[in-house]
Amino acid sequence: MNDDLSGARLLIVEDDPQLSTGLQLYLESFGYDVTVVNDGAEGLEEASALPGYDLVVLDAKLPGKSGFDILREMRARGAATPVLMLTGMGSAEDRIRGFELGADDYLTKPFVTEELLARIQVILKRARPDPVAASGMFLVGGLVVDLDNQSASRDGKPVDLTDLEFRLLRYFLVHRGRTVSRKQLLRDVWNLPSEVETRTIDRHVNALRKVMDGEDEDSWPIRSVYGIGYKLVGADAAA
Repeated sequence: MNDDLSGARLLIVEDDPQLSTGLQLYLESFGYDVTVVNDGAEGLEEASALPGYDLVVLDAKLPGKSGFDILREMRARGAATPVLMLTGMGSAEDRIRGFELGADDYLTKPFVTEELLARIQVILKRARPDPVAASGMFLVGGLVVDLDNQSASRDGKPVDLTDLEFRLLRYFLVHRGRTVSRKQLLRDVWNLPSEVETRTIDRHVNALRKVMDGEDEDSWPIRSVYGIGYKLVGADAAA
């Protein structure tokens, strides 16, 4: 498995407990963080909650609410999480319906677990932004940030950021407008297990806030999302 994908958060919404448990154990053996829900209504709430999952594996036939209904309502709520529909409803009409509602892939039962794993990896690679590969210039909080040259300036003068502060700023820019959890920051910026508890994130966020515009939570470009993490707002690509 690609180590860059280890730790990705997967939600399985499947009412067959034997299948869902088997998939959970199989995917966890490859380093994924897997949550299982067996009911449609609960599946919708979990799939729409913050922090968002990296991928939802969604059955079409579920008690309480169908997978198609979950997908429709997820998208209506603004949840852009990739969805792989996993179902016995394999007709062309069902597949087209799933894609029209916003599914990213569609795998019919019975299936080979190795194929499911391969499809999950493809979707995750396509969906996850790569902070290292990000490029261009951005305007945010009074700063001009050049991701290609790894530099920041304000009013034409260089702003001194540590390597870690710049990596954190790059991550926020790549995920601009999206809530990122502390677990994601620990995993992707610090390369630490998500179970680690640290206030280091807060100190580095505050260091970035000090060189940006804003005097309080309502005006800072890096907003706190209570109980979850942070979100960067007001960032624009420089012309």
